[in-house]
Amino acid sequence: MKRLQVDFDKCTGCGLCQLVCAVKHDRQFNPVLARIKIFRYEAQGLNLPLICQQCAHPPCAAACLMNVITKDAVTGATVRDQENCIGCRLCQAACPFEGCTYDYDQDVVVNCDLCGGQPACVEICPTGALQYLEIDLVLERARTAEAVKWVSLPEPERSQHG
Repeated sequence: MKRLQVDFDKCTGCGLCQLVCAVKHDRQFNPVLARIKIFRYEAQGLNLPLICQQCAHPPCAAACLMNVITKDAVTGATVRDQENCIGCRLCQAACPFEGCTYDYDQDVVVNCDLCGGQPACVEICPTGALQYLEIDLVLERARTAEAVKWVSLPEPERSQHG
């Protein structure tokens, strides 16, 4: 099974991943609509692209009142039945990695769906900071360690780019 892998050291914070995500899913050049977020720590020179971690046992699914969050058997992606989502945002509150986004236009919560197995963000990333790789136990542990490191950082400095 493949997963998105983020190399934080390669991310320049250019935002192309956000733009292509928003265009692919919402047909708008608006990074706020993206299912990937870039947290910028300008003082540290660090840019952290964050996406749904595609957890094996997603806390968002456990928190969902309507039981509309499942795992795609083919891609392993955490997917949502948008038609039956009531937009309560409990799933968003339950995610420790800020992996889901509230879509104000549709009044639902969305997350990375891996673009059906061909992530557009990976294709557009100019530095290779985003990769779509087969995940083994070693990569899974590294990804979790990076996520834990992110959680311990101070509040990010917000830029006008999202």
